[in-house]
Amino acid sequence: MSDLIWFIMIGILFVLLALVFTCLGWQIWKKQKTELIIRYHCDKVSEENKQAYCTLSGIGVLLMGTGFLLSGICIVITRSAFVFVPMTAGLVLGLILLLTAVLKYNR
Repeated sequence: MSDLIWFIMIGILFVLLALVFTCLGWQIWKKQKTELIIRYHCDKVSEENKQAYCTLSGIGVLLMGTGFLLSGICIVITRSAFVFVPMTAGLVLGLILLLTAVLKYNR
């Protein structure tokens, strides 16, 4: 197979993964579905902090999805190794928000 086909396949996989993360992040953020989060990460979150916890967690997951989406689009266009920069940035920022939410509200 040619290199272009491989890059297109990887790009499609990244976009599909981005859709999954985006849908999960939206559900957590806007619909406050804490059942999508690992149970022990939200066991001690009080009802008054639930909205803030879901907002931070949902935005964190959305950032991960955005990083995968940008990488998926860029990998098809540029076909270079630098397309993993948006994915890495999205994952790092998303994980920081998730850890912040857990450390702040799960006491």
